[in-house]
Amino acid sequence: MGKKLYMLKLGGSIITDVTGRSSALKNEIRRVLREIEEARTSGDFDIIIGHGSGSFAHVPAKEYRVNEGLVNKDSRKGAAITQHVAQDLNRILIAEGLDMGMSLFQFAPASFLVAENGEVVGGMSDHIKSALESGFIPVVYGDVVIDRKKGVCIASTEKVMEAISGSIKVDKFIIATDVNGVFDKNPITDPSATLIERVDSSNIDAIVAGTGTNSNRVDVTGGMKTKLLSMHRMVKNSGAEGYIINGMVPGRLRDVLLGRSVVGTVVRP
Repeated sequence: MGKKLYMLKLGGSIITDVTGRSSALKNEIRRVLREIEEARTSGDFDIIIGHGSGSFAHVPAKEYRVNEGLVNKDSRKGAAITQHVAQDLNRILIAEGLDMGMSLFQFAPASFLVAENGEVVGGMSDHIKSALESGFIPVVYGDVVIDRKKGVCIASTEKVMEAISGSIKVDKFIIATDVNGVFDKNPITDPSATLIERVDSSNIDAIVAGTGTNSNRVDVTGGMKTKLLSMHRMVKNSGAEGYIINGMVPGRLRDVLLGRSVVGTVVRP
């Protein structure tokens, strides 16, 4: 029996300063990568890493309305800038991992996915599977991709992960963000917010009705609502469990990768 495969999304709020512009938190990048590598070497699993864009691509994406498609004379310029800036953060993360001895292998989503009306409708992930079989750690990220109807759109990291997991069996999904999981209110602005420890088909509709984007940040991909819906679709399709945790707490990411009990939200079919 082969190794189990985990899929992890590192939120842009963990690896960048979301109050700035194109500001990477290299110390945090090294910390989370170190936790991943410590867990991987002792836990004997394979992993696909995805990461958000934080203060990198979200800013030009909003400025140029990239997710609306090719809507004006500056749209192509904006799409190209957004894609370039997303790659900048990816290169930083890859460089830090390589410096630590990790065999990170970058896959640009625009090169293997295609969208239609803002949704990923096709792609190929055989080469990602082959990279795993060769001992690499594939790394993907949110990207600007070609859209058959709109010209271009943004494929969030969650959408990229969904597309890959549709053809590669994943045993555990993890989203590491800057809060302890899914709450009934915004925990950053409301101290009375309560953590929702379990989400499944019985309660997700009611929970989603109470979630949304965080108005304090630039996020063109939908905030916690998008994360939760995407996670639930992935676990339903795979039968695996998902976890939404606070990746800013040292050791928590390592622990969830190793199957230890942690504070967070468990997402089940």
